[in-house]
Amino acid sequence: MPYYNPYQYYTPYTQQYNRPAVLQGKTVDNIDVVRAIDIPLDGTTSYFPLADGTAIASKQLQQDGTSRIIIYKPILGDQEKQTKYVTETDLENIKKEIEELKKKVGEQHESNATN
Repeated sequence: MPYYNPYQYYTPYTQQYNRPAVLQGKTVDNIDVVRAIDIPLDGTTSYFPLADGTAIASKQLQQDGTSRIIIYKPILGDQEKQTKYVTETDLENIKKEIEELKKKVGEQHESNATN
């Protein structure tokens, strides 16, 4: 009597473990060190944070054989939130421009009404 095994052709599933993303590179003292460091030839980007925390440099091999270095610098919070104040002179100029525009709109409206 033949034996039937439903799992005979079953290929066991091998679970792929998610590996944590690892950034290539290392901490450097200055940008000149980044220029001298060798990087992978497969085109992956390597990251080099400056030891003083002022910037992060990335270096990548391009298709033409040259390397490209990009420097990322943080934006300081107080630069974003600078408030610009309007002076009295600016306000008077704006009022004059508004009055001139009102006159032009009124004139245009009158010329359209008479036609």
